[in-house]
Amino acid sequence: MKKIVRRFLQGCSLTAAMFVFQACYGTEPDMGELVHITFQVVDKDNNAIDGVCLKTMWETRNSNGDLTSHSGWALQGITEDNGVVHAHVYDKECPFTIFQFADEQSHFEILDTTFVSLPTTDTVKITLKKIVNE
Repeated sequence: MKKIVRRFLQGCSLTAAMFVFQACYGTEPDMGELVHITFQVVDKDNNAIDGVCLKTMWETRNSNGDLTSHSGWALQGITEDNGVVHAHVYDKECPFTIFQFADEQSHFEILDTTFVSLPTTDTVKITLKKIVNE
């Protein structure tokens, strides 16, 4: 009889410990699949722009559309001679992700953009507007 009571109490203790751990730390939210997006950054004449930083920031908004929290800007990459840069985002975060394109020399306007859904093309073309004449 003592063994049965002892095992019952051990089982209850283990269950209680797991319950407390779950309540404190929870499970990770399902962020979805990590998606690879390729951007090509060009000017109005369709010339590739190198040295453009691509940063992303994730936002959370309430039911009224008011901003409740956001992550900091995360550098995804910098374009090379061909103007190509890659980003990795979770598919469930896509409507809440802001993509920022800013060139290091400040010759082009900074572009902040979002996508309602994931891009379906292999490469998304981004056109930046020039602000400084060389």
